[in-house]
Amino acid sequence: MFAAVAFAYALADQTRWRIAMLVAKQTLCVCELADGLRLPQSTLSSHLATMRASGVVEAEKIDKWVYYRLAPAIVPLFGMLRKQFADSLAQDAILKEDRERTAERVALRGQTDCLGPRRAIPPKKRESRRAVCC
Repeated sequence: MFAAVAFAYALADQTRWRIAMLVAKQTLCVCELADGLRLPQSTLSSHLATMRASGVVEAEKIDKWVYYRLAPAIVPLFGMLRKQFADSLAQDAILKEDRERTAERVALRGQTDCLGPRRAIPPKKRESRRAVCC
């Protein structure tokens, strides 16, 4: 029962839902999330810690940067939730702005110090590769 309650708690916050919506389709660095959500990294880190503890997101650390993605086991369930609430999510101005800002920030990969993850959603951390972020 604890896992179910932790999962529900992790998504029962507007900010954590916004994070989940962004990392559902792509792996994002903390700095990309902070810029996209317009949140201080300290606030974002607190929310991400809750989400990691419940198993909603997974993290990959490369050097001193951490990249987040929706946990593969959660993807089908989260997809069902998004489908169930598709109408209200499509009309949500905050989510739209988050997507737009994050897309703009991700488009800067290669032009800033934050280049994004080196490989596509690896199952486990391997040898640390040199990554440059913000």
